[in-house]
Amino acid sequence: MRKYCILFLSLFFLVACDDFLSVKPKAEIVEHVYFDTPEGFEDALYGAYSTLSASALYGEYLSWGLLDVFAQYYKKNSINDNVKSMLILEHEKLRSYYNLIWNKGYETIGYVNNVLRNLERKSENSMHYYKLYKGEALGLRAYLHFDLLRLFAPHVGSKPNAQGIPYVTIYEVAVSPFKTVSEVYDLVIKDLKEAELLLQEDETLLVYPRKFVLNDGFATCREIHFNLYAAQALLARVYWMKGDLENALIYARKVIDSGKFPLEDKLNIRSFVAGTITEKEAIWGVYTTQILDNVKKNFYTYDMTFTWLPADDNTALYSVAQEDGNDMRGNDWFRILIGEDESDRIVRCMKIVNETKISDPGAYTSKRIEGINMIRIPEMYLIAAEALLKSDPDEAQKYFDTFIVSRGLFKYKDRPGSPQVTLEDIVKERRKEFVQEGQYFYTLKRDNMDIYVDALKTTLQGTDELYTFIIPDEEFEYRYTEADEQ
Repeated sequence: MRKYCILFLSLFFLVACDDFLSVKPKAEIVEHVYFDTPEGFEDALYGAYSTLSASALYGEYLSWGLLDVFAQYYKKNSINDNVKSMLILEHEKLRSYYNLIWNKGYETIGYVNNVLRNLERKSENSMHYYKLYKGEALGLRAYLHFDLLRLFAPHVGSKPNAQGIPYVTIYEVAVSPFKTVSEVYDLVIKDLKEAELLLQEDETLLVYPRKFVLNDGFATCREIHFNLYAAQALLARVYWMKGDLENALIYARKVIDSGKFPLEDKLNIRSFVAGTITEKEAIWGVYTTQILDNVKKNFYTYDMTFTWLPADDNTALYSVAQEDGNDMRGNDWFRILIGEDESDRIVRCMKIVNETKISDPGAYTSKRIEGINMIRIPEMYLIAAEALLKSDPDEAQKYFDTFIVSRGLFKYKDRPGSPQVTLEDIVKERRKEFVQEGQYFYTLKRDNMDIYVDALKTTLQGTDELYTFIIPDEEFEYRYTEADEQ
């Protein structure tokens, strides 16, 4: 992390550009000139967004890649050693991946902290979108710290006072101290609540039906910005992870009750993702045209038939999705490629794969925004349902039924025997719904759930150690104890 802080001093390497979609953090420019105009702040933020789609972050490792391998979505063990180490959660052999995640995460935090530092030098009245700039930067800072904490520290529910991660709020050559897990949660929530206040004007800017228009000003297409509802949805996710279901419910309801994010129709489940930001369900997504290239490199060998690599076998998950034949996710997100029998079939998840673009990029004409869905509305329904399970089970079931109906399932209340929704039902839906989004790993970690590892043919006991990444050794090279000063 320190090496990135050194690079940041005095220089900021984001180039101003008329089209934010082509912003790349390459050119070194004098900072005080760069941040002299609103356009400079906007380009700086767009550059920060662009890093979120890097393979080490949400373009691969923290979405459909590393975290989903850990969550056992891919079951084959006849693959390379690195992927096999992921399948069995062999952390010591995965240090290189963890180093990349850690460094890229804090690199991006450095970008947004530089935006915040330069905003402090301006008055609120000096720029029309001052509050949006600051709110987005605070939201991004909170989002990144939260995920780094969830990955590199024990769960707050079991070890709140354990070593967490540094919460970096400065932009200078300095080594930020480690905070406890609980302290990092407090700082994440603090940033998000301030962001929520600053982004209130987003309520009028983000509309439904969607008006996805790129390159039409900073205040448009708010779904690809960290917006008001992203702040509220992330607060719901943070409180849910923390185990504070009362507050999680408050924020989940804020997003649901806004009416701006309707659940997708069950008949449109096949096409509503496929490598794009969902027009209805996306509370916030990151624009990128690169995710399919990464998917192709990992799941395809390039020949005339686009042969699949063996690492992508979702047979087990497909079986879960097929337990109820009405579940449109089982029908539309998966494809049987080899064999109809349980013993020899191979199943691929097609949720983020846009085969039209992969097979013929030149013919791809979709006007939908390509990218990564960071937070979607189904998560809010599942959080609300879980939060109400004990206090108001009937209301919990309403939220749960509303969601599952959108996936083609029958309401629980209409099923024979009128079964009541349980926590196990909610966890099962999380597993099905968030495939290739990286979120189910955190469900496992939250409750230290035991996990069956097909590559080992055994069940591993859920522990903090099992679900915690190794912090890079270099992070401690610049640190000393009080005893060292003696």
